[in-house]
Amino acid sequence: MTSNSIVGIAKILNPMIRGWINYYAKFRKSMLHGVFKLLNNRLVKWARKRYKRYKTSIKLAYKWFFRIQEQFPNLFYHWKMGYTK
Repeated sequence: MTSNSIVGIAKILNPMIRGWINYYAKFRKSMLHGVFKLLNNRLVKWARKRYKRYKTSIKLAYKWFFRIQEQFPNLFYHWKMGYTK
């Protein structure tokens, strides 16, 4: 992910996420939870690399992530569709 902001990453990933949900959710909706959990973990990893304050504390990085998720519930398509945690 080479974008400088979480919004930029969302713009890049949302068409792909929408496609995955439209294709796979028809028959295997429950299987997508694992995929989106990995994606959320990868977003936290991105934040830890991007922002110095989260580099040393994974707890703070997850707090940031959940705060973003709460403030902007429609930022990522999978959050909008209910795949939050």
